[in-house]
Amino acid sequence: MAEVYEFIDGSEKYDVNTLVVDFRFESDVTKEQAIRIIDKIVSSADNDNTTAKMTGHTPTMYAKTPLAIIEEAVE
Repeated sequence: MAEVYEFIDGSEKYDVNTLVVDFRFESDVTKEQAIRIIDKIVSSADNDNTTAKMTGHTPTMYAKTPLAIIEEAVE
């Protein structure tokens, strides 16, 4: 695993830390499907009482591969 960049966010207005994580999906997965998948993962983790200190999650970006766009144009 690569080293995780850590910094003090001087613009944060609440007493929280934020970990940004990239999830990768096959190119036929839409943004909406990906968000539902991650919501289910987080919900499942919430149910086993291991994430009591996690206060929430917010999808903020979905990067699409240009290769999927080329495939769609060819079909």
